Amino acid sequence: MSSPLSDPSSEEIIENPFLTRLRPCYPKPRFPKSTDKVEYLPATRNDAKVINDLYNKVFQQDRSLEHYMWKYWDNPAGPPSGMLAIDRTTGECISTGIAQRRRGWVNGHEIYGALLCESATDPDMRGGGRVWRDVMFGFSIRSMDHDHITWGYGGQSSDEAIKIGERWFGYQVILQLITWEIRLSLKPMIKKRLGPFSPFLTPLADLFLRSRWRNHDSGLESREVNRFTEEYDELWERYRDSYTFCFCRDAATLTWRYIDNPEGKHRILEARKDGKLQGYVVWREWVDSGIPIATVLDSWHGRDQEVLECLLDAARRKAAANGCAFLRFAVQEESLEQQAFESFHTGRKSPYERVDKVIYTPSPGTQPDNLDEQIYRDQCTLLDGGLHWFYTQGDCDFRD
Repeated sequence: MSSPLSDPSSEEIIENPFLTRLRPCYPKPRFPKSTDKVEYLPATRNDAKVINDLYNKVFQQDRSLEHYMWKYWDNPAGPPSGMLAIDRTTGECISTGIAQRRRGWVNGHEIYGALLCESATDPDMRGGGRVWRDVMFGFSIRSMDHDHITWGYGGQSSDEAIKIGERWFGYQVILQLITWEIRLSLKPMIKKRLGPFSPFLTPLADLFLRSRWRNHDSGLESREVNRFTEEYDELWERYRDSYTFCFCRDAATLTWRYIDNPEGKHRILEARKDGKLQGYVVWREWVDSGIPIATVLDSWHGRDQEVLECLLDAARRKAAANGCAFLRFAVQEESLEQQAFESFHTGRKSPYERVDKVIYTPSPGTQPDNLDEQIYRDQCTLLDGGLHWFYTQGDCDFRD
């Protein structure tokens, strides 16, 4: 379906109302032109090593090439969108922006989006800001022109980066995730205050703490599993129309994101009623400043608070048994997820985690006037954001 912004046979030009709304939000990119010093290229599988080498240099990491390939090229939704700048003298990658291709569900139909996960520029290069800007311009144009997809930025972006993004690329902060937590153990508090006496007092204190946990008796049964079966395809289709926008959560996507993930082991808990799958929660256990933490990355429950509370209750008990001191989940304000945490005795906003700002940027491509009208509608829906979205930190590359 074409978008008839104007009919050549008509004397009257009819402006698409959705495009009228989007025009002020569109960045004004230009596709970068290579020079005698810098060559701009679309990212390919063959560029994996030079891009990963740049990432490791800029962020002082030791990410393996296998990890990079999993993150971008093993994705069941398809290959990533990306651009890179090559120094013609050295052949090294000096700047890049790359995004995962992600399946989504918006307004009752499937879309594909480019989820920008990382961008980097060699800090030793003079004029790096201009090169990075041109790389990002090329990335946004190529994403829309080649895939007919919109592009956005996941969470964990700094305020400074957001200000630059607003000015150059039209960043729009759509929603904020605030981390809530449930205390699972008093060990960190006792150790801080009583030092050498903490090993003797912690077991009794934790026994008292957990004795106050109430059981969520809702007729649901929970169990931990180690794979996502075909039932999760049906669960995804059953709940996806509960939201105006959400990222795909079929079995293939979940397996890639959490089972095949080389970064860390994820625990999966599912809830059933009369044998039928009702929902699940996924969390990762890790150590932050010496304190074991369980961080929820994903949950799917069809807006059923009983299912969600059953899952979180079972997850906190399993995480506590494994030595975790907190169960954390970054959620939207006034959401069902926040209500679930408030229902627990020790649920509170975490004082240790910063607000996670989630960004969406509509991309016009080279010829915005020629885009399908449905794309305009979808982009307006995404810009509305807030409670229209279902989004968790697992939807981006949080801690990957």
